[in-house]
Amino acid sequence: MRLFDEIFTTNGRLNRLRYLKYMILLAIIAGLSTFVMSSMATFFTGDPNAPIIKLITLMWALIAGAGNVMLMIRRLHDLGKHGIFWLVALIPFVGLIFSIYLFCAPGQVGWNQFGSDPLDEN
Repeated sequence: MRLFDEIFTTNGRLNRLRYLKYMILLAIIAGLSTFVMSSMATFFTGDPNAPIIKLITLMWALIAGAGNVMLMIRRLHDLGKHGIFWLVALIPFVGLIFSIYLFCAPGQVGWNQFGSDPLDEN
């Protein structure tokens, strides 16, 4: 459960490398599980557009989306910013630039109001 606890929390800070790894891992898990669950539902129902398939896809999208938001909040904490700024990612085009910024910007060195430097913990 350590991985679950690492992704689904808003406490603390998250450096660039771990942010990238968790985002990729979350995308792979969400994509594969959606594919497998939808394939199984299609096999059993025979209809690729069945409501159960849409429900499964929506469920996994919400779980992955919640994990994504929580990772963004922790990354913002590493930059010394409040987590509410994740809402910038919802703005078209600006959100793309903001996401690139989260991947590229170095975190604050040393302790800040959100905790200790995650690079010092390694």
